[in-house]
Amino acid sequence: MKVEKLLATASAARMRAYAPYSKNLVGAALLTEEGAIITGANIENASYGLTVCAERNAIMTAVHTGHRNFKSIAVFADCSPPPTPCGACRQVLWELAGNLEVIMGNLNKETKIMSLLDLVPEPYGVNKWIDNPIDEKSLHNEEMWRVSVLFHPVGYVSNEYYEPDMIPKNYKELLSQVVIAPEMEDGLYRLEEEEKINIISYLHRAKGYTLKDKAKGRGDEVYGVFACRAPLRPNSIAQTTVELVDRKKNILTVRGADLVNGTPVLDLKTVLPGR
Repeated sequence: MKVEKLLATASAARMRAYAPYSKNLVGAALLTEEGAIITGANIENASYGLTVCAERNAIMTAVHTGHRNFKSIAVFADCSPPPTPCGACRQVLWELAGNLEVIMGNLNKETKIMSLLDLVPEPYGVNKWIDNPIDEKSLHNEEMWRVSVLFHPVGYVSNEYYEPDMIPKNYKELLSQVVIAPEMEDGLYRLEEEEKINIISYLHRAKGYTLKDKAKGRGDEVYGVFACRAPLRPNSIAQTTVELVDRKKNILTVRGADLVNGTPVLDLKTVLPGR
């Protein structure tokens, strides 16, 4: 995983900070050994001691979503020199993640990389996963499907539709671009041989849902949300079949996307013959 990508992700994560007191937006991006990225931002509180740093938000979210093995963490803020994790974050990272690579960056493009043990040479305690009462068998019980899961986008949609109501009725005739992260370009190998592809995306502008509602495309008859293509869903995930017009490196030109500018793309899949 390139340092630049992890820092860019941490930089984006800081835009979800809650920092009305310090005004200092901090983002963190934690990379697992499996290649997943989990983000966090600082969340402050009027009772300052209740503030939680970006690094701890990232590692605790990662642990809660089932990750155990970690490789690197990037921390990003608008300060010079680049921010280092505070003592509390260093201790929490040590126990839950071990001797991570810590990548620190800022808006001035200054970068510093250290190991966690460089930052905390004599940490308190050791990793206690082996003593944790939740074992592998417990993680596979029949109720675990209820726990939230995380996805990390592989790219985004680019076009001139900035709001859902801006998408024209003749969108099936119009062009959009799908920009895939440059480091994932190899995953597009031979995609240009396909006539159509499915875009799996996250409808980031969709809010709320109803289990039954009138379906506009079906004469306003009432259908359940799982029996139609309503954009408001329990999970705002969409599958859009588009015509693949062109591919230039990591940028795809497609026809027929009913997705707004900036829609996160979770995956691309080919369309099976005859479908």
